[in-house]
Amino acid sequence: MTGIVSLIVPKRLSAQEKDYWLGHCGWCNRQMGEEGERIAIKARFRDQKEYRKNEGKVVSFVLADAGRTVMAYVVTRDSPAKKEGKEAIFQVCSDRCGDELTVAMNKEINLLK
Repeated sequence: MTGIVSLIVPKRLSAQEKDYWLGHCGWCNRQMGEEGERIAIKARFRDQKEYRKNEGKVVSFVLADAGRTVMAYVVTRDSPAKKEGKEAIFQVCSDRCGDELTVAMNKEINLLK
């Protein structure tokens, strides 16, 4: 299972940033139409205080080594995803972008287990 390290502090996003997140790949920033394929990269918070503080929000994480900021939706406690042990969902447009995001997160202070 994957986990987000507490050293990378999430930042809550504005409404405009959330709208952007919904329509773009979280890695390559390619615009995705309403019918476009979306792939979810799921993660867990190591620090449950950070999870509770950001539950139900879209937040961003800075991946300094990759020179990118990525956005994720933090699921709510009563969601099916949370019941499956998933707490944050990163949206990407392809398996390639998902793989590149995962590699970058692994490099960033061992962000993923």
